[in-house]
Amino acid sequence: MFQFLSHGLSSLFAQSPELAFFLSIGLGFWIGQIKIGTFQLGGIAGSLVMAVLISQFGVKMDSDLKIVLFVLFIYAVGYSSGPDFFRSLGRQSLREIMLSVILAVSGFATVVGVGRLFHLDKGMAAGLAAGGLTQSAIIGTASSALAELGLSAAQLQQMQAHVAAGYAVTYIFGSIGTIIFCVDILPFFMRRDMKADALAAEAGGLPEDVGGETEQRGVVPAATDLVYNMLGVAVGLVIGLVVIRVWGMSLTLGCGGGALMSGLLFGWWHRRHAGYGEMPSSVCSFWGNFGLAGFVVVTGLQTGREAVEVIVHQGVLLLLLGMVVTILPLVITALIGRFFMGYRNVALFAGALSGARSANPAFSEVLAKAGNNTPAIPFVITYAVANVLLTLLGPFIVAFG
Repeated sequence: MFQFLSHGLSSLFAQSPELAFFLSIGLGFWIGQIKIGTFQLGGIAGSLVMAVLISQFGVKMDSDLKIVLFVLFIYAVGYSSGPDFFRSLGRQSLREIMLSVILAVSGFATVVGVGRLFHLDKGMAAGLAAGGLTQSAIIGTASSALAELGLSAAQLQQMQAHVAAGYAVTYIFGSIGTIIFCVDILPFFMRRDMKADALAAEAGGLPEDVGGETEQRGVVPAATDLVYNMLGVAVGLVIGLVVIRVWGMSLTLGCGGGALMSGLLFGWWHRRHAGYGEMPSSVCSFWGNFGLAGFVVVTGLQTGREAVEVIVHQGVLLLLLGMVVTILPLVITALIGRFFMGYRNVALFAGALSGARSANPAFSEVLAKAGNNTPAIPFVITYAVANVLLTLLGPFIVAFG
């Protein structure tokens, strides 16, 4: 019976991979609503779990779809936060930048330490970093650095395969573990209520609504200006193509960082010139939720089967090491942020920490638990810095791992 069902689902998803995509999101948000005590997985993590389960039936998804969905999400984040982001730069940007640096350094030290202690090759160590820190760009920067080592073709192919394997095994917990840490563990550790702190921050003058400006009651919301906002997305993608070479390394914001930058600018410009460029808060919220959920679902459908196979053949050691790479830098950064950098408001701290980890799923769940957009202000600062710093870890791990 099970084999018959498995074969039937495999055939169905082969004919209609989009069915697997929408099922993963719908069922993922459903299981994400289930509460066990005070713990709730959330829609984004639930979608990832469901995508991994469905991936076992064999689903082929186009990576271009993942990029499009991620760009929608991150542009919406920038657009809704742009005005307050630029207003806050002079007030707290240095603290957010230092938080990103601390997490990147502690992440690098953890990966190198784990790699040497367990005698992992450079490729596997880079894969642990890419998945455990959920920074997919490390795959590219590490693979390029491996190609410069003068290895034979067979050695290079093996190490690059180890990068992909390490990433596939550790990415899932890298996403879910960060969500749990930022949404559940951090408030418990600080003994603060995230929603109450978010309301307190809102009363201090930060944004009032998730996804953008609050629409006035009784006023028909304006239609989304697709000309303006599609141009904004396009500008972000062009920014992401820019590559700067420093000390022999290629630095780039990539499509995500570029879309975030353009979203910030276009959102700020619209606030100053409200006659055009409109995106109602409901539309902005939909772009963010659907974009991120779709991104993690495509990732889960693409890597879930491989991750399970690697665990079966190589044991759970890689998975456990990935957990260390995910959690230890978060713990170190949280302790320093709480006791030495003056973070008291858990909603702002969770937003900053998820950005410093470049952890978009965690950020989405932080927004959901906070109930308003206040965590987005520190997030966009730390995310912009982390997107560069974490991407740079690839060559350094290959050099020192």
